[in-house]
Amino acid sequence: MKLKIVVFVITAALTACVNRATYEGVIDKGPQVVFSPLPQSERMTIAISRFTNESVYGSGLFTDASGDRLGKQAADLLSRHLSATSRFNIVERQDIGKLKDEANLMGLSDQQFKKNLIGVDALILGSVAELGRDTTGNIWLLGKQKTQRARARVVLRLVDPKTGAVFYSQEGAGESMLTDSSTLGFGGTAGFDSTLEGKAIDAAIVNMINNVVQTLDAHRTQNR
Repeated sequence: MKLKIVVFVITAALTACVNRATYEGVIDKGPQVVFSPLPQSERMTIAISRFTNESVYGSGLFTDASGDRLGKQAADLLSRHLSATSRFNIVERQDIGKLKDEANLMGLSDQQFKKNLIGVDALILGSVAELGRDTTGNIWLLGKQKTQRARARVVLRLVDPKTGAVFYSQEGAGESMLTDSSTLGFGGTAGFDSTLEGKAIDAAIVNMINNVVQTLDAHRTQNR
């Protein structure tokens, strides 16, 4: 009888080692649409003018001496997704001061720098409206499980720079999750994952990117 118990415990322990699985992925990315690239001459020129973290979560943690790190991350993610469509010419506006400093180092005056700037057909203003995370866990007879989840809601507006008119507003939501478990002390649970917030923001942006691209395309067609 004791031998059977020992065999059972050893078998369960080995099974725990083999079956230990960690799932990490982004949820709620929304429908995926493949956009056809446009020639450079036909592309709309756009810029992300402002993207900030307006959520209560991380208002101090994600801010450094150079500004809002979380907002900059969201702007970079949005710019990457828009660039991936190969349908837009994207110019810099958020860090335009650094570009101006570099132009001055190259011997250009402020007037020359301003004259060389490319105008845009649309400005994007956005914010991380909500951001939060939670950790849940279950404990049973032979083991335990821990799930870390981050959720984000992103809001943006498309603005015509010539008139200041907002011609589109959109929000998207997304989340990311990491689940890990251990059985009979084998496997271990994951420590704090600081990347989940960024993945949730990325999911929220992807959740609405199709509508944003289609709206920008329609605006480009109307203003030809």
